[in-house]
Amino acid sequence: MTIFRTLFRLALGKRLPITVGEIRTPGISSPVTIRRDQWGIPHIDANSLTDAAFGLGFCQAQDRGFQLETSLRFGRGTLAELVGEAGLPVDRVSRRIGFRRAAEKQVAVLDADVRAQLAAFAAGVTAGFAHGLTRKPHEFSVLGGEPTPWETADVLAYLKVLSFLLPSNWDVEMARLRILRADGPNAVRDLDPVGGVIQNPSPPPPPRSGEGEQSLFSSSPLRFGEGPGEGLPFAPDALSLLLADLAAVQKYAPGGGGSNNWVIAGSRTVSGKPLLASDPHLAPTLPPPWYLAHVRTPEGSVAGATFAGAPAFPIGHNGFACWGVTAGLTDNTDLFLETLGPGGGSVRTADGSFLPCEVVRETILVKGRPEVVEDVLVTPRGPVISPVIPGVSEAISIRAVWLDSLPVRGFVDAPKATDFESFRTPFAAWPVLPLNVVYADSAGTIGRQLVGQLPVRKGGHGLMPRPADRADSGWDGYVPFEDMPVEIDPPGGIIATANNPPESPAAYLGHDFVDRYRVTVIREELGSSPVGWTVADFLKLQRNVRSKPWEELRDSVLSLTAKGRVQTALDLLRAWDGNVSADSPAAAVFELFVAEMSCRIARAKAPNSWKEAVGGDGTGPMAHNLFSDRRVEHLVRLVHAKPDGWFTTGWEAEMTAALEAAVETLTRTRGPAPRWWTWGDARPLVLRHTVLGKSRLLGAIFNRGPVPCGGDQNTVSQAGVRPLDPLAPTHNMANLRAVFDPSDWSNSRFVLAGGQSGNPTSPHADDLFALWQRGDAIPIPWTPDEVLRAAVATLRLVPDMEKPQVSPGF
Repeated sequence: MTIFRTLFRLALGKRLPITVGEIRTPGISSPVTIRRDQWGIPHIDANSLTDAAFGLGFCQAQDRGFQLETSLRFGRGTLAELVGEAGLPVDRVSRRIGFRRAAEKQVAVLDADVRAQLAAFAAGVTAGFAHGLTRKPHEFSVLGGEPTPWETADVLAYLKVLSFLLPSNWDVEMARLRILRADGPNAVRDLDPVGGVIQNPSPPPPPRSGEGEQSLFSSSPLRFGEGPGEGLPFAPDALSLLLADLAAVQKYAPGGGGSNNWVIAGSRTVSGKPLLASDPHLAPTLPPPWYLAHVRTPEGSVAGATFAGAPAFPIGHNGFACWGVTAGLTDNTDLFLETLGPGGGSVRTADGSFLPCEVVRETILVKGRPEVVEDVLVTPRGPVISPVIPGVSEAISIRAVWLDSLPVRGFVDAPKATDFESFRTPFAAWPVLPLNVVYADSAGTIGRQLVGQLPVRKGGHGLMPRPADRADSGWDGYVPFEDMPVEIDPPGGIIATANNPPESPAAYLGHDFVDRYRVTVIREELGSSPVGWTVADFLKLQRNVRSKPWEELRDSVLSLTAKGRVQTALDLLRAWDGNVSADSPAAAVFELFVAEMSCRIARAKAPNSWKEAVGGDGTGPMAHNLFSDRRVEHLVRLVHAKPDGWFTTGWEAEMTAALEAAVETLTRTRGPAPRWWTWGDARPLVLRHTVLGKSRLLGAIFNRGPVPCGGDQNTVSQAGVRPLDPLAPTHNMANLRAVFDPSDWSNSRFVLAGGQSGNPTSPHADDLFALWQRGDAIPIPWTPDEVLRAAVATLRLVPDMEKPQVSPGF
């Protein structure tokens, strides 16, 4: 513990949760027992699924109180009430999108058992705040305020926030629009990674409504052949204000997004049973977004990882089957260009008339400032998310599956799965986070199901905001579940996903997937050893930092003619083993070369908007977008082809200059000799508190790091690099690693980048981080005897019928 944390603890106290004894609480029908092991993982025994959900919510509130508070406030649009004016843009976006409004409507369509579990979880969170802590979390003492009671709709609103932040493609839709406006359609064609789909097509299904053979970009609001600046769809003020709000959202709620998962058949393992691995990639936050737990009831048991703020287990096992997830990156969200009518309260329709919008008045409380009142327009497609500016007729609306009032099941039913079919079928009702879910069970079955309901578009491909007044704008129902990709027991005995494009889909699923390098390396490594795989081997593969892009670029780079600094770089690269290791100077040279070349390529075709094309720099009108993780496959394709018209001096000269720039940067920032250029020190990992982490003093208390970090966005052990700031701490990494062993569930392993607690004075704030860095992991005890032996603290929750029940309403 640093001196700052020591002083902080002395000033404000430890504020640890109550983990021993008995607490009387309303909200449960029978006693709930919570045993915690040495890592702070709760093992919850309850007599019903609702009491178990209550217990899980109770534990999350004890361990992740402020994290839950920020999640709730993001969903409700009440962050500014806690943090002041800096949170106002976040609240504006939240209120315009209407996470909470949509959640309130959705509660009514949930099946009764699902609604009961969500209500119980919310009641458990509220009770955890009220009865499970001796004092409120430290952050409230710093910022003021009190924990907010949770309601059923808050759980759904949180799922909608996650769906907006993680796998939606609104950010690249906006990036395409900015590139189109600033530099024209050729810049979009040349720089968008989707361009590779056009040139080397795996074509989408035939467009609807007579679109014929138009380009994937034909839905653009700017017709091809027009120059930049002609027929622009936005007044600059409206667009810039929207992007500024979205940039603020990204700073308070960093998304990240990625993940690996894979499963192999028992014929390839030592045990003769399948093995399954899952390591989701998100922003490096502390506490991490994942929370480990074990729940046991007469109706079913489950152990694994939940999202803090939700009761289901996206990564877990039930003693028969196990499952893990990656972001599916399918396109469930569209933006539409609206033309507002006179007075700004209506939108133009396909026949030229104007249709009145629903107007929702939102009042936002701002700490230390007057309240802000804003009218939100809701069009037939969805809410307007751009500011409505008097005298400006253009606006942008959003339509998203996750805003629709649809039933939710999916992971709620996973603990009851008895085979692959009973596991996958409930995902027909999963209108939130698109995910690739891999599966294995102790009977030997392995499988994969792409989940997350998707729209059938009347026209276009959802790559760019589409004019709302076109007759073929909008949706026409949802893709049938039977058309979603599924695999079961493939002949090779290997299934792997890593946010890569689906293969041979039956329906149009989208185009904004990431480069294929991670999934390629996973499949190659698994295929290199046909038998003998163990849990330890899977943990090692999760930390693999082999650079597939270097293997594809090696000959082109090493063929360059050079001297001086560039010769130093080439000597390092010639001797490099191709692993992006933390202790490798050559890895640093390569990463900076790739970043420099990506920027040069973007500037060549989009001199006005090139920053958007490489993913943003975290400070501009759009803080960052998914293009930052999709540049390398595009770069490799261009380096191999060396097309004319990009660089006046030619590709070889430009690559040589990029290598020289990489060495100059390392010399300037790290030192004059390669021994100081090691990649892990040049580009570290920092686990950062989302609200207080950027404060110099409070960051020293709530953050962890910097620590050396290997890997990049295309290595299995992901550590994302943004081309515009390649030496900044990584923005995307594996917060959780899990490996499941159906032959012996107690041999399954889990580790968090951090710990179970969000309390900076708790031993569980970071006790798993050293294990994570080493590649080690821990078991979650599964059998009753194992749980009893592992327990270091036991708490009983007993019903208090004399107190009023904690309201599960909304």
